[in-house]
Amino acid sequence: MTSRIQGGGVGRNPFGVQWAQGKAEPGSVGEQVQDNLFGRPKPKVLDQDDADCAHLLARLHPYRLKLARLAGDQEGDYRFLLSTGTIAAIDQSGTIYVGKEFLLEQAAHLDTQVGVIAHEIGHRPRRWNEYREGRVMGKVELEDLCRLEETRADYFAGWSLAQLGLKAEPLCGFLLAIQVHPHPEYFSAELREKTIREGYEAGTRRQANLQKFFPELARMTSARGDLGSG
Repeated sequence: MTSRIQGGGVGRNPFGVQWAQGKAEPGSVGEQVQDNLFGRPKPKVLDQDDADCAHLLARLHPYRLKLARLAGDQEGDYRFLLSTGTIAAIDQSGTIYVGKEFLLEQAAHLDTQVGVIAHEIGHRPRRWNEYREGRVMGKVELEDLCRLEETRADYFAGWSLAQLGLKAEPLCGFLLAIQVHPHPEYFSAELREKTIREGYEAGTRRQANLQKFFPELARMTSARGDLGSG
C-alpha cells in the first residue's frame, strides 16, 4: 500500500516521530502523561506555503474542524503545521505536525489521512491538564496508561471515520504496513486494527439508529453534510 515512511512506524509512535525523553522531574499524573506522549522535541517544521502540500492540507481542514467537534473540543483547539520526519504527531497545545512525505504518498487515500488526523485529535492532549493527582508514576504504570491512551485514540479514529462516511480499511492497512516493530507503549498492530474496526462498527450502529429513530436530528448533525465552518 505504501512504502515505509522514514521516522514513522519504527519508533515509539507509528503516526509520529522518534522523540527523545521528556522532563526529568515528573509533575502531576496528567503532566507525566502529557510529557510522555506529547511533550517531546517537535518534528522539523517546513515552509507552510509549500505548493505541493498546500491543497492537501486545505482538503483536510474541514475534517479537522469536524473531528474537533466530534471529540467534544472547540474548532480552534487544533491546527496543522507541515513538517518532515513524521507521519503525524500532536503536541500538548493541540498542534498537529503533518508529514509532507505522508501527505504526498497518501494523496490518493483521503480515508487514511483523515483517520490518522482523527487518531491525533482523539488524544485530546489538553484534557490531561485536568488530572492533578500529585504522585510519581512508575515506568510500567506509565506505559500501561499510555497503551490505554493509544487504544482510546485508535477507537476514536474508527468511530469518527464512520461518522464522516469514510472507510476504516485503508487506515487499518496503513497501520499494519508501518507498525513493524513492537513498542511497550503500544499494543500489537493486529490488536490496534481490531480496536479501529470496533470503533468503526460502533459509529456505524450509532448513525444507523439515529437515522432510523431520529431522522431529522440525523440530518441536522450529519458529519457528511457538516465539515466545518472554515
